[in-house]
Amino acid sequence: MKKIAVFFGGKISRHLKLIRQAARSEGIGLDLISYNRVCFSSETGLVRIRNFGKYRSENEGPEWLNLGEYGVIFFRTTGKHWEEVDLIINSIKGFKERPAVVDPIVEMGKPSHACKAWQMVKLDEEGVGIPKTVYGSLWYLFEAMRKGEAGLSFPVILKGSGGDRGTRVFRAENIDDLEKLVAELRRTEIEEGKRYMLQEFIENDGDYRVLVLGEKVLGVMKRSRQRTGEFRNNFSMGGKVEVADLPDEIKEMAVRAARICGLMVAGVDVMPRNKGGLSKDPRDYVILEVNKGPQFRGFMEATGIDVPKEIVKFLSSLNK
Repeated sequence: MKKIAVFFGGKISRHLKLIRQAARSEGIGLDLISYNRVCFSSETGLVRIRNFGKYRSENEGPEWLNLGEYGVIFFRTTGKHWEEVDLIINSIKGFKERPAVVDPIVEMGKPSHACKAWQMVKLDEEGVGIPKTVYGSLWYLFEAMRKGEAGLSFPVILKGSGGDRGTRVFRAENIDDLEKLVAELRRTEIEEGKRYMLQEFIENDGDYRVLVLGEKVLGVMKRSRQRTGEFRNNFSMGGKVEVADLPDEIKEMAVRAARICGLMVAGVDVMPRNKGGLSKDPRDYVILEVNKGPQFRGFMEATGIDVPKEIVKFLSSLNK
């Protein structure tokens, strides 16, 4: 059986180490490959992957990894590395035995498809419930609220379209709060190209993270804020996590949302519109976002599920 390649940016995280350890325990060949190792030369016309630590002589240069040795290529993160992603995708198109690509979204080759605003558009088009959402420049969002043209009422959520694991999510109680936020964030919009959207704030006692692998729900956890004055339920923001379940209809909704967003390994965030009992009707829920390459430390803590092992088994199942 061919090996699995897991591409990542930055340093090797604890999550990646756990995935590598799980592969070794399962006897499955898996390599963690940094985007920094991707190269292209017009002399050869090839996209190649440097193999650190395996140099021959100085004159002969480095050895190279052979992408043909991999049956699955998992782009764990993409972030700032869409150029390398596209180079890799383009290089495997001509392979006689083409490796499975995870997640499918990377084959679209558009960084915007990993953004939350694009997700909201696609989910809405497919009839999947989302919070009321308005996208545009920060100044437009402020003016739309000031003039009462946004169709939203305070409090509202101002969310970065790029995600960033809850770090660019803000709550404005009134127009003065929103004006202050816009003033503070304008620099990130102008100089860094950050984009934002306004969403309705839904009263809640927590939300649900559904971990999806392909067409299967691995498990569900509930997240609830614990800090006074905090409105975000994220584990990374100090939220409490506990094992939970949702009606089958809602788990199917989460799987469908991941599929629409082009993700096979996904953390789907679901929120009921009512704080009472859990309904079986998907119309009573919204998809907050669908996360690519979700973190899983909190999920493992809450559910006891060995997520790295399950991810490796899922990737291995795609290895034909």
